[in-house]
Formats: sequence, C-alpha cells, structure tokens
Amino acid sequence: MVPLSLEVFLGTLADFNRMIRPMQALAAVFGLMALWVVLKPQQISGRLLGLVLASSWASTGLFYHLGVFAELNFWDYPIGVMFLIQAAGLFFMGAIMNWIAAAPIEGTSYRIGLALGFYALAGAPLIGLAAGRGWAEVGFFASSPGPTILFTAAILLMVSGRWLAVLWLVPVIAALPVTIFGVSLGIYEDAAVFPLVIAALLIQLRSRTLQSAD
Repeated sequence: MVPLSLEVFLGTLADFNRMIRPMQALAAVFGLMALWVVLKPQQISGRLLGLVLASSWASTGLFYHLGVFAELNFWDYPIGVMFLIQAAGLFFMGAIMNWIAAAPIEGTSYRIGLALGFYALAGAPLIGLAAGRGWAEVGFFASSPGPTILFTAAILLMVSGRWLAVLWLVPVIAALPVTIFGVSLGIYEDAAVFPLVIAALLIQLRSRTLQSAD
C-alpha cells in the first residue's frame, strides 16, 4: 500500500508540473540532444551525457522528491537522496572523468536503447494522456522519476566505459518503488518501469558477454 490516494498524487503532480512549466519541454530538448550525441559521438560526448543525465537526476531528486512529495510521503526522502547520489556519480564519471564512452551505433542493445530513450521522452507521457489524464498529470524526463530512470537505462544500453556497472545500481533500486507505486495507483507507465529497467540491464549483460566471447 502507498500513503497517497490517486487523487492526491495527481493533484500534487499537476501543481508541480504547472509550477515548473516550460522546463519539461526544455528537458525533452536536452534528452534529444543526448540521444543525438550517442548517435553521432564526438570527443566531448561522454562529458555532455554526464551533464545531461546528472542534471536530470539532480532536478528530480531536489524538486520532485525532496521539494514536493517528501511532505506527503516519508519514502521520498531516502529516494530523493538516492537520486542526488546518482547525479553525483554521473557528474563525476561523465562530466569530470569522461569515463562514459559513446560509440557508433551497432547491435541490438543500441537499437533497444534508442527505442527506450524515445519511449522515456514521449511514449510514457503519451500513455498517461491515453489513460485520460491531462498533460500536467503525467511524468516527464528530468522532473519525474519514471521517465528519468528509463532514459538513463536507455543511455547506459548505448554506451560503454570504466565502472559503468556502478551507474546501474541506483536506477534498479529506484525503479522498484516507482513500479510498486504505479501498480497500487493504476498508473500504467510507472508500473512498467522496474520490468523495463531489469530487461535493459539483462540485455546489456548479454551484450557484454557476447563481446567478451568474441
């Protein structure tokens, strides 16, 4: 059971989305830029990806979890802290150390990662709209946990680098309460977050295994 009713959650989310508008559109632009950086890698691609992903986790942790929903749900405090830890890890490993390496698109993991990235940016919000909720009652990349987690999993599927496995830990853990919350309240796009993240992780593990075998 979750401590919020669907009406309270959607009302709070709507107020939050209206308060930060038009940041959702700006975040989507940066998300598309991150996908383009992976598709067309440059020398600074890893640093740009680190900045975009770190910013998305920091903004979601600070504003969504700690700034708004922590007043209604105690569990948003530790989840918000986890988001800030992931933001710090992404910033350090990507923007500072440049350990996130984009490469030319090849293989199943890249194609699935690209599809998952577009789903996180547009597909998940569209599912919410199709379910009868208004634009302010759905989650968006860099401001809500579900799309932010899924977009990060998408990028991780498409890149390589030192200690990359560490960056999967928080998304996997954070995805579980999102799915529990989504199942409890009947929010379909959130209910799918944990299964999608686990599937993405298994795809990457299989891809790395095949590469090692070659």
